[in-house]
Amino acid sequence: MVDNAVAKWIEVKFRQIQDVKFATSEIESSAIFRNHDADVVVETWMGSRLYVYLVEKELKSRDIKNTLKHNTGTSVGTLYILNQALLPQNGQTVQLKDWQDDLRVLHSGAIYGYGVIEDALKIIQVNFTETNRRDIYKCWYAKEFPFDVVSVRRRQFNGTIKGTWYVGDIASPQFKRRINNERAQQRFHYRTRQTHEINISPVDRLRTAYLLLEIEVGAGEKAVKDAFRKLAMKYHPDVSDQPKQEAESRFKEIKEAYDEIKSHRKWK
Repeated sequence: MVDNAVAKWIEVKFRQIQDVKFATSEIESSAIFRNHDADVVVETWMGSRLYVYLVEKELKSRDIKNTLKHNTGTSVGTLYILNQALLPQNGQTVQLKDWQDDLRVLHSGAIYGYGVIEDALKIIQVNFTETNRRDIYKCWYAKEFPFDVVSVRRRQFNGTIKGTWYVGDIASPQFKRRINNERAQQRFHYRTRQTHEINISPVDRLRTAYLLLEIEVGAGEKAVKDAFRKLAMKYHPDVSDQPKQEAESRFKEIKEAYDEIKSHRKWK
């Protein structure tokens, strides 16, 4: 279990969020599944329930999946927040361990953490951008992560956490759009610096395509089409206010992302 003072601090942070009905770090003494005890339990005004796990040591992929399976069975979302000591440093280029990559996938390309930043205890969103080397990521910390919303959604996953699980998130749609745009810009710079394409798996390629269109992974056909049209109007070389070379490259990237999603989803 994590230091109770940290759990109490995070409990208070959750209580300050408008969406939250209540949050507690008190563990039920009657709990049967001790391996699935949450450090903080959160309930929203919409009736969603979230178990928050504050991670102090390395996890195992099978334990992550078992927790997801157990919580989903009772319609409870799962959210992992790691001690900063378990996170790559800001700006570091890393190959993630299997369990870290599971959390990256689970939380839409980011891992959440807690630690001391600029002499204050904060919640951290750590993001990962694909490089030109397979399974190697550039790690970067989001600036001024607001931590002001809570959501629980049922989502489908592949890989070692394959299944359909209830997953929690603490990033707003507006913040996600900003982060997705930053990821897309970073991928643009990686591609323009290299002479060969990034080698990524089909699953990551599809996820990257959604991120390039600045929408949630798995969004429906109408949302994908609307996102493409919006970005096409922004980056088409004939109308964009960006430098011509960058506009052409971004438009090409957006079009390829749109085609990737349509092909995978078998949309016309």
